Amino acid sequence: MTLVLKRSALRMWLLALGGIPLLVMSIDVLTNRTITNRLREMLFEPEATQLYEPRDVIYAWGMLIFGGLLVLWGLKELFYPTKVVECRADGIAIRLRGPLRGPDLIPWELISDIGPGEIKDEEEKLPLLQIEVFSRGDLPSHPWGARWLKPNLLGILTQDWTGSPEEITKKITEFAVEVARDERRLRTKRLWETES
Repeated sequence: MTLVLKRSALRMWLLALGGIPLLVMSIDVLTNRTITNRLREMLFEPEATQLYEPRDVIYAWGMLIFGGLLVLWGLKELFYPTKVVECRADGIAIRLRGPLRGPDLIPWELISDIGPGEIKDEEEKLPLLQIEVFSRGDLPSHPWGARWLKPNLLGILTQDWTGSPEEITKKITEFAVEVARDERRLRTKRLWETES
């Protein structure tokens, strides 16, 4: 039994759509320059026209690579959204050390409270999932995609997740209650088995 919370595929795809204009413009500069020549004619007078320089080709290659990576990343997120939180019977697994490292497991016994929140960052309010723990254990002191709001209060940014922090909190809480019920049933079953 697990509960998996993922990034919003649609939100990530819309963000990655910004790579398409970069691809179009860079391919145009690297090939026949139809679009860029028309833009140049509209913006500049014919006698004050600017010539292409080698740096323009270098910029075009940079835009091509960046735009291509952005579109590929968007397609990957559309079809295989990233798992951001995985609730399991033994605790909550969250990636706090970066994208290429495994998730950190916070056991249910270490969690004292879970709730929604928000943080102000440069005059913008960002939604958070707050996890209060009894002890940090071996959790990173500078988590990736999260912040320690207080010594034992971890705030995880949720702006690109599916669902609001309130909905996420409700799902995790319901899952934790179900884990506790299953554990109680298992203990009761073992108790009855040892007595008979």
